[in-house]
Amino acid sequence: MLLFKPKYSAFFSEIITKKQFKKCCRYNQDGKPLTPIQVKALYETMKPMIEGWKVTDLRLFKYFYTEDYLSGIQFIKDVSKIDALSTKNCPSVHLVGGELLTLELFSPSLNGLSQVDFDLAMRINQMNFNEYFLIPLESLENYKKEVQAHKLKKQAEQIQQELAQTQK
Repeated sequence: MLLFKPKYSAFFSEIITKKQFKKCCRYNQDGKPLTPIQVKALYETMKPMIEGWKVTDLRLFKYFYTEDYLSGIQFIKDVSKIDALSTKNCPSVHLVGGELLTLELFSPSLNGLSQVDFDLAMRINQMNFNEYFLIPLESLENYKKEVQAHKLKKQAEQIQQELAQTQK
């Protein structure tokens, strides 16, 4: 009968693992969220791949205006499928008034951000937002002006395409 717990597992006097009794997690961050300095560095490194995401020390955010409520719901389902097949981190989604959609990424068990959150943000950015009638927003303040500017730009592009076709 052992009266004490050995510090390391051993087999024929060989240490098998030094990680025994250390706190570890599926994020490979020893149960701790990324520090603000690490978050900033990772955000700057991945900025081209996670364009449009806002970052705080604890969360990643992205805002959308959805022109079609049902397409917004489909987008939420597809984001959930991507998460289930890759990161399994359960993003928080808010659909307000059938038109404002907010995605919030963080690692609940760490109460902060992990590299997994940045990976999921990158995967979401690879989706075709036009397919879901989504307009990415910079912020929620004055979002109606942003949506109006986007629609005007889209109309101008369509008119230019029609003019180019009629000139041929």
